Amino acid sequence: MEGGEDEAEDTQWQNGQGESPDPSAMTALKLAHSAVAKFPDLAKRYQKFIGTAAVVSSALIVLASIAVSRRLNSGESEEDILASITPDEIENAGKQMPAKPAKNGHSPEEQKKRRFLH
Repeated sequence: MEGGEDEAEDTQWQNGQGESPDPSAMTALKLAHSAVAKFPDLAKRYQKFIGTAAVVSSALIVLASIAVSRRLNSGESEEDILASITPDEIENAGKQMPAKPAKNGHSPEEQKKRRFLH
């Protein structure tokens, strides 16, 4: 039955719903939704109402996705992430500045050492 769900998701993206996310993005989004579901009080704070239905704000999903992606990129397993993520980490994920990418693959310290001095 799980294969049918994946097929339904693929069909949704192919029917003009936008570009299909890559597998790592899908993993991060699924983990983000699981992390948000783990904290009902957090989800309740970020609820918005559409008609008579209450839904979790997309802002919370974005924050959870950032927190989860950082952990995935540092090599943590999905199980460890879900076991140890906290509501504070999710809410503060957007406040941390991402590290600047290294130019030419060298850290800023290495670049200073390699700088040609006249």
